[in-house]
Amino acid sequence: MSDVARAARLLRDATRDLGVAELSRPVPSCPGWTVSDALTHVAENLAGELAEAGFHPETADVLAAYELHAAELPRAEFQVLDMTLHAWDIGRALGRTVELGDADLDVLETFALAAGDRLREDDAFRPVPAPAGADRPTRVLAAYGRTP
Repeated sequence: MSDVARAARLLRDATRDLGVAELSRPVPSCPGWTVSDALTHVAENLAGELAEAGFHPETADVLAAYELHAAELPRAEFQVLDMTLHAWDIGRALGRTVELGDADLDVLETFALAAGDRLREDDAFRPVPAPAGADRPTRVLAAYGRTP
């Protein structure tokens, strides 16, 4: 399974059977955002990249359209990061467990290592220290300001 397909599946799983009332729930790891805001952010990023590349899908399922064209899109790696983190964020906001597998953690860890101090410059991430003896998901998520 590709990184894009895996990230899209995480997001679909986190939002499965999402009700209208749940859209207004706050997302603790994204201060000031609701579940609706996080989903809108992801959808707009994906749709924007598709449009910039000249793809105008006829489906409302932006995740499916993105998966179809991901190999031809220049920022797919960043979109995988965005979908993965926000799937985790939304799952947490909804009280759902979003299990990040080794491949998901590899993507997040590789991006964080490559970005280095630039992650600290982005207010969206605000890295936090991981507790001593923390497991891998906790350590990796801490690089993005997330605390399980």
